[in-house]
Amino acid sequence: MLELLAAGVVALPAAPAPAPVIIGRSAQGRPITARRIGDPSSARKAIVVGAIHGDEDAGRAVLRRLASDGAAGATADIWLISTVNPDGSRRGTRTNARGVDLNRNFSHGWRASASRSAEYSGPRPFSEPETRAVRRLVLRLRPRVTIWFHQPWGQVLAPCRGAASLQRRYARIARLPLKRCRGSDLPGTATRWQRHAIAGSTAFVVELGSGRLGAAAARRHARAVRAVAGH
Repeated sequence: MLELLAAGVVALPAAPAPAPVIIGRSAQGRPITARRIGDPSSARKAIVVGAIHGDEDAGRAVLRRLASDGAAGATADIWLISTVNPDGSRRGTRTNARGVDLNRNFSHGWRASASRSAEYSGPRPFSEPETRAVRRLVLRLRPRVTIWFHQPWGQVLAPCRGAASLQRRYARIARLPLKRCRGSDLPGTATRWQRHAIAGSTAFVVELGSGRLGAAAARRHARAVRAVAGH
């Protein structure tokens, strides 16, 4: 039954899933899973991704905190994806098992790059099963906000222009500086694609610092996620 969601042939569950839902599989066949918390009846949908680069895993601590807290304080329907790159997370590599930087493989602003590069774009947009799994879920949920964790800049990234109210709210609660424009011109990123694909949707990056995330910081970030998702 869980595999059917990845194939797009069943509706999303109407109640929080007791176990992670498989939304797709990696290049090496590992499951990409999402766990649902919060209020499933809420029209406010949010997605939170702990890692897309396998060597940037600190964000997964925030998702463990959120999953542990469950619905506490969450007024939105929140979908947690620990990693969209389980092959890379297992090996500790930025790229997936085929050497593709998944955050250069989305279609908006995609640009071909050298295959030996650490930021290899893949041969074409959405060439990788991992990015296709994200695309399916995002287009099905049409989230109001999606948050992607990265490392190691220690900043909340915001567009060059506009109010960036959600990013500002997150930065204030998480005690991170807000940084305008940084990374905004990178090709084929998940955030650029979602903002282009879904009008009015907000997708942004939270850059954690290097190394592991402490328990107190994980709690702050969990509070920030809930606040932004329900805003």
